Amino acid sequence: MKEKKVDSDELLRQAAMLIMHIIRNLRGTPLDSELDIELTLPQNLCLQALVEKSPSTMSELANWLKISHGMATRTVDRLVEKGLVERRHDDADRRVVLVSLSDGGKVYTEKIIEAHLGKLYDVFESVSDGQKRAFIDMLEQIDRQLEE
Repeated sequence: MKEKKVDSDELLRQAAMLIMHIIRNLRGTPLDSELDIELTLPQNLCLQALVEKSPSTMSELANWLKISHGMATRTVDRLVEKGLVERRHDDADRRVVLVSLSDGGKVYTEKIIEAHLGKLYDVFESVSDGQKRAFIDMLEQIDRQLEE
């Protein structure tokens, strides 16, 4: 029997669409309406960056998010207005502004992470340990290569 040729372009398109669907499905947690905070994707990504590295300078944040300094500033402005992020001057150099999660931002991000983990736990429950490891390995490889 002939093996069907794999269309790489179609597989990549399918992978990109699936990633977007997963992100959308993770965002649609019951917690979103309970927390009564409406965030854009860039705002969510900014919070994720600050979970990973807080405090950060505006330049570090813009680089991590792969957006302009001005866009990062506007995103942080909105998060400050929502009480999720705070700014302060660096004690060592007053010209440097550091951005970090506020206490409310820490609570919010922890609740969101827990909700996402709950959803993923339910999905991963039916997947073998080997498949889980292979999935994580592939995601890490993709992430590394996209970071380059």
